Amino acid sequence: MKVSYLQQLKAIAWWEFKRFFKWKQELFSVALLVLIFAVSAGWGAITQVFSDQYQGAIFYQEGKPQAWEFKAPKDLILRRAGTMEMEKWQTQLPEDLDTLIVITPELTAKVWVKKSQSWQQDLRRELQEQLQTLRIQQLKLTPEERTVIDEKPDITFAIEESEDASIDDASDASATMLLMVIMVGVFTGFGLMMMSITAEKQQRVTEQLLTIVTPTQWMDGKIIGITLHSIKSMTFIGLMILGVSMVIAAFSEDGGSGLDWGVGATLLSIIFVVLGTVLINAMLAGFSATIDDPNHSSRSTVMLVPLLPVFLSFSVIGEPDSTIATVMSIIPVSSFAMMPARLLQTDVAVWEWLLSLALLGAFVYWMRSVAGRLFAMGIQYYGKEPGWKEIWQAIKG
Repeated sequence: MKVSYLQQLKAIAWWEFKRFFKWKQELFSVALLVLIFAVSAGWGAITQVFSDQYQGAIFYQEGKPQAWEFKAPKDLILRRAGTMEMEKWQTQLPEDLDTLIVITPELTAKVWVKKSQSWQQDLRRELQEQLQTLRIQQLKLTPEERTVIDEKPDITFAIEESEDASIDDASDASATMLLMVIMVGVFTGFGLMMMSITAEKQQRVTEQLLTIVTPTQWMDGKIIGITLHSIKSMTFIGLMILGVSMVIAAFSEDGGSGLDWGVGATLLSIIFVVLGTVLINAMLAGFSATIDDPNHSSRSTVMLVPLLPVFLSFSVIGEPDSTIATVMSIIPVSSFAMMPARLLQTDVAVWEWLLSLALLGAFVYWMRSVAGRLFAMGIQYYGKEPGWKEIWQAIKG
């Protein structure tokens, strides 16, 4: 019974994927990811349990102001100090005391500490704010004057662009995270594709396989299999970065993760990233077929060229509507990185992403054909590498 093209392609792709898929490593990665999310979700409670408590004493010169008492930060426990204790502790603090605070009649503060630590910044801020508030309260002001001091003036922004299209509202962190994830996919494809194809060439396994499949079919299967690995790695790293952002959110005042997501932009970005991953792996597959020994070949560094568009995309984050960003988001060799970054930052015209998607799809189809031709040529060279002239002839077909 004759096996169909799609069945053979599926078998090759699945074999290539399982070849580098290790269950123990994947289970460890999943366990690590779950641990990160668990720590992120419970970080607030963890910091409260393990947070240090500091002991301090406070002394009010000429008595405490009427109806006022300093409220210390939550990690500082204060007790009142007497005159003799204050005079003694100004020279040297006791072992069980971390700070001494003296409030002067002029509503200023003098603070003694053993050494400089980060918690003292919160203490400084609280002292400044509360003493400033007390100073204002003691001024003889009319209710209208007090209202002017207490209330901040209203500032109204008239934004010409819609909220979704405003660069100020979009998150640069989302684009940065996406480009980092794409870099992981490129590096994954680089390592696996180089190891897979060059090892098979050196062991002369490919010649036997090509008696039942065509070079293009073999390349298509490898590209799909390695792409699945790249997507797996990108998904894991993306979720890990998301977990880290949740930890950062636990320390931020607004509680946001710093990532800005829209459903439509996210779906389009995924399509571009997947097609881009296929494109990059097709490039890597074709060029790997021209390398005989990766340990001694000077061409190995050339395979890092696909990272160049990703690096260039980092330089235009924050300026998604600039001319260079627009051009890079349409050209196929860079659109897989730049267009998703723009989609997450600004409002991209429909014709732009449609044109970019069409060009990228056509370029992917052409590149997988080129990879097949380069592979068919490369397996004919054993113990040596084809020259650049032969490579160019194979690319032209």
